[in-house]
Order: sequence, then C-alpha cells, then structure tokens
Amino acid sequence: MKNEQTKNAEYDVVIVGGGISGIYTAWRLIMAEKINTPFISKSKDQNLRIAVFEGSDRIGGRLLSARPPGFPNMTCEIGGMRYVSSQKLASSLIENKLNLPRHEQNVDEPINIVYTRGHRLRNYQLSDSDVLPYNLSEKETEWLKEGNTASDLIGWAVEQLFPDVKTLSGENLEKFLQKATLDDIPLYQHGFWNILAKVMSNEAYQLAKTTVGYDSLGMNANAVNSIAEYFNFTPTVKYYLLNDGYDAVPWTLQKQFEEAGGEVHLNSWLQCFEESSLSDGSGGAVLSFKTEGGMKSVKTKSIVLAMPKRSLELLQQKGPVLDPVKAPHVRFMMNSVEPVDLYKIFLAYEFPWWEKTYVKAGRSLTDLPLRQCYYWGVEGQQPGADPNNKNSMIMAYNDMSNSEFWGGLRDSPLGPGNTIEWPLPVNHKIRSLLSKNKSFERKPMPHAKTDQADEWGDRLKKNWEDRPAPHKMAMEMHRQLMEMHHVKDAPEPLEAAYMDWSDDPYGGAVHFWNSGYKSWEILHEMTRPVDDFPCFICGEAYSTNQTWVEGALQTAEIVLQKHFKLSEPDWLKND
Repeated sequence: MKNEQTKNAEYDVVIVGGGISGIYTAWRLIMAEKINTPFISKSKDQNLRIAVFEGSDRIGGRLLSARPPGFPNMTCEIGGMRYVSSQKLASSLIENKLNLPRHEQNVDEPINIVYTRGHRLRNYQLSDSDVLPYNLSEKETEWLKEGNTASDLIGWAVEQLFPDVKTLSGENLEKFLQKATLDDIPLYQHGFWNILAKVMSNEAYQLAKTTVGYDSLGMNANAVNSIAEYFNFTPTVKYYLLNDGYDAVPWTLQKQFEEAGGEVHLNSWLQCFEESSLSDGSGGAVLSFKTEGGMKSVKTKSIVLAMPKRSLELLQQKGPVLDPVKAPHVRFMMNSVEPVDLYKIFLAYEFPWWEKTYVKAGRSLTDLPLRQCYYWGVEGQQPGADPNNKNSMIMAYNDMSNSEFWGGLRDSPLGPGNTIEWPLPVNHKIRSLLSKNKSFERKPMPHAKTDQADEWGDRLKKNWEDRPAPHKMAMEMHRQLMEMHHVKDAPEPLEAAYMDWSDDPYGGAVHFWNSGYKSWEILHEMTRPVDDFPCFICGEAYSTNQTWVEGALQTAEIVLQKHFKLSEPDWLKND
C-alpha cells in the first residue's frame, strides 16, 4: 500500500537502506525537535515527511537474528551478534535509551579446544611453546615462556615497532597512529601484514591468526586502522549479546519511527538518483526504484544513502554523485575500503554432545575451515526455560578464504547461459537462486510445540526458515566439528541455517580500510561527498569503527550532527 503512495511523492528526507545506520538515522530525524539547515528545516511543532526505502523484505540489514523450532528462550545471530562495553554509541543506545535486555558473552574459556595442524590443545596451553606445533623464533618462544599467550603475538609484534601503543587507547591511540611513521613512510601507507613481517616469523603470524580466530585481523589492511582496532580491545572489555537478538535494535527503532509518522517501504530497489526540481521550485533529487508494482519515482529535498560499498556499486553510475566523470573523487573514496567475507552456519542438535569433551561455553578454535566454533547454548539452561529441554545450538564462524570453502558447497547454477539480472526479483530469496544444492532436510526438534507465537517470535522464526543450509554444507560442518572435538559418535544435526554475507547487495559482512588512505579524513568527506548536492552517505563501511554496529552509528551521527545540525543525543550525554 505504501509503495502505491510513492508515485510522484515528495519527501523532506529519503533514506535508502534499512540496515542499522539507515533506520537509526530515520529515527533520530523524526524524533528531533529542531532541524535547521540550508536544505531542510523543522521546528518543534512541525513534522517532516521521512521515508526509508529498503530493497529486501525486512529492516535490519546485516543484523539477522533467528530462532529455530524448539528454542523458545534462545536466539541465534546469523549476522552481527554483539557489542562491547567500550563502544559508547551502541552501548548507550541499547542500555540507556532502548533499555533492551542483554547478557555478557563468554568467549575464551581456559578449557576450550584449539585444534591446529592436527594437534588438539586447550586454551590454557597457548603459553606453552613446547606443545605448540609451530616453529617459533627464539625471541617468540621466550616471550611465551614469560606467561604470555599465542593470541597476543600480534600485539607483541606491534609493540616491537611502536612501544608507545601499550600506554594509549581511544582517541589518543588514534592520533598517535595517524602521525606515526615507519621507515620514514607514514604509517597509513603501510599494510598491516607488511609491518608485522618485519618483526615476527611467518610461523608466529600463522599461529596468531589461528588463535585470534579471524584471518581478516591479520590481513594487509591499513596499518593505522588495524592497530587501532587491535589495541582498543583491552582485557577489561566485555562482550554483550541481546537476549532477544541484535535484530531487536532495528526492530524497535522501526516501530518507534513508524509510530511517529515515518514511512517504511520494503522491496524497493534503488536504481539511480539525479538532480531535480521540486514542486515548490526548490532544488532536490529524484530517485527511481524497482518495486513489485514496477518502476516508481519519488522526489526529495535530501538523500541519505545508508549503504555499503557494494550496494553503491550496484547503482547506475550516473548523476551528481556516482558519475565517475562528474565526481571522480567519489570513486576514489569508495575504493578506499575492501569488503571482507564472513560466513556463519548454525546447527541445532537434540543434546550438547560436545560437552563430553568438557567444553560448554565460549568458543573453540581451529585451522579447519570452520575456524571458530561457538557453543551457543542449551535451551533448558536459559532463564525461564524447561530444564528438560536439551536442544542445543552450535555455530561456525569464519572469514576470507575459509568462507570460500563453504561457498563452494552451494552448487551455484551460474555458468554458460545462466546469468543473474540485478536487482533480483522482489521477494526472491538470494540463496535459493544461487544454490541448487539439496537443502538440509530439517527434522522435528524435541519440544518444538512449546514455542510461543507472537510478532517478534514469528519474525525470528521466518529469519531461520528463510535461510536453510545446503545439505552438503551442513554435513561437512558436522564432520569438521566431530574431528575438532575428537568425537566419532555425535548424532546428526536436526536443523541447519547459514548466511554468506559476500552475497549481493552486501558484498561482504564488514569492511577494512586499504593502505594509502587517510581514513580519518575520508570518514568525514564521505558523509557528504559532493558539496553542492544534498546527498549523504553513512554506514559501517566508511567508519573508523569498522566491523561493528558502532561504526554504522558513528557515521550516522556525523551526518546527523554535522549536516542536519542535530544535537548530541541526551541519552549519550548521560552515559
């Protein structure tokens, strides 16, 4: 119905992209008491006409919470899963403003497994160079014997080059790195892997990547941002999960936005946007969307593109912002970041068979393609749950080349005579188009009849049902889990779901800055890439808190405060 209303509609602000940065920006704008800019103004008693246009059938973007049957008190995170105590914007929004229930996440338990190079160790052994199957240098070995752990080898290497980093954090650390040089070359022009290789052996580098859990944290990204990301996570930082799923944040913002008079239009794929005159003679823009009912155009005084790099690339490259001839600097800034693949696969079992190996919580690590194994939980151990319900979930979490391994189990139909026209047909499941592999045959979960039906529960259920894992993928993960835990008689999974975040229109789950770019400057320039046209860009991709919701909120606040002249939110001031 709302899509019909968009024909020849005019708005004050159109936000394209219904991820966290898009719905947050819309929510902040419609709740603002006053806006006073050259292109838009609002007094306390005026209402702006604001609309969010989202290409998919849901608001949430790369946050994707889901719930399989038989887990009425558990929520899995197929997308972004957590925030940390040091992230001021995310923690303040969730805890001070939205008051969403949350709990601390256990990550690295001493008893958990590290299975690497065919050797099965425990976390508490990562300081014992005698049992690590790596040929470390004498200096690296001595450092471990001092009581340090293998997962901190990257930090140790950076400290050899820049001893001051261990005494700095936050803005002080970032300012130091922005001015730092190495071999008389500004640090931002160095790749992170390149500088690590100056002081650590390749064996130590491989060990560090395995025990950190993410290959991307050791990739050859911009050294300034990589070091800042690494050292801003001190031992005192706490990880938090939301009880009802991270998706509860955009869900809550969407409801409040619509109740305040905002419009949300789903299944609306932006094709292009150009300059246009509005009905009152003022300047603005016209946007063309592909919807279920055909092509629709709307006009607006200002545009916010809450979109990652790949989504911007999929638009028609024309108009005052994306035309490479009219605005070549925009293409330069777009190319300053690199999307990174992340893959998540959840398996549900009738009982937690892995507990026979003395692991119950947090994660175990391996150099097998599954990489990180999170023991997501047992339903009967959740607050308010039936203690007789032993249904259990486990998650594999991997990135980069390991994601390619799992992507190879999708049997893509692409080949001679098989092409995909973008954008995909509205409501078409991307994964069903990309995978003709037989889906995992979901089997009845015990206690499934106890699931409670409500609006939020239905959304979580749909998110799970819409993402069935291919049979080959689920069974290969099951095989690797058994190898990792040295268990030969584990029961087969009953449910399986996955998401490959390299799929269009995302192009990747997270982003990293490429070397050679001053990220701290592009961060601001990208929020309004063309000075004389009211188009603004926000999201995690071009933030200096990449890989986190915090980055999406960071750039959204720059757009809101710098360009729309909103005040800093009170709930942030009172933190």
